Amino acid sequence: MLPPPAITTRFDVVTHEVSLAPYRWSLIAVRDTNRLLDAITPEQFETDGRLPYWAEVWASSPALARHLRQRPDLAGKELLELGCGLGLAGIAAAQAGAVVLMTDYEEDALEFARFNAAMNLGPGELSRVAFRRMDWRNAEIPERFDIIMGADIAYERRNFEPLLCLVRRLLRPGGSFLLSDPDREIGRDFIRLAGSEGFSVRGHPVRVNHRGRDLTVILSELLRKEER
Repeated sequence: MLPPPAITTRFDVVTHEVSLAPYRWSLIAVRDTNRLLDAITPEQFETDGRLPYWAEVWASSPALARHLRQRPDLAGKELLELGCGLGLAGIAAAQAGAVVLMTDYEEDALEFARFNAAMNLGPGELSRVAFRRMDWRNAEIPERFDIIMGADIAYERRNFEPLLCLVRRLLRPGGSFLLSDPDREIGRDFIRLAGSEGFSVRGHPVRVNHRGRDLTVILSELLRKEER
């Protein structure tokens, strides 16, 4: 299956085989993300802090993907992915039976996620997946979700409050917010803030081998305290 011209005419791509036993996925990604960095103007960076994080597979994503595949309770659940990047976690959720809306601020990320979903999902699974551009700071989205999730998305303090506000607004009663983070101090700061603003947190570390390196990723589930 070849990537569409919308991708190949603009990007030099490479296929990554992502494997966390017993699961395996094939994802196309940008071969050299430094070229994307070079294309970002100072004005874009000043306005949005815009960096091409979407273009790589980070360890938090396969860790979350494996967690989703191992959950027996996702069938039929409506799930929103924030910052889908290349699409791995959303793909795994669809494989586990969820109805998934993948979102990202970058249109290019959505193009890659669409192709990766088509490459990894069967027709029935793919029919349960949709894609939409979304800015956390100004998200006009009418739906509510059983689960909201994100891999490696709590890395800028200025996004903490918009992120928590979005989760409060879009999460159904009894729903949960799943967060996968590479055990950074700023991620721990986000969890502490969420705890002070009405969320309880269940979290645990998991070990993943990512590109030949053994890494620790923290998987957290956030619930409103009154809904525990």
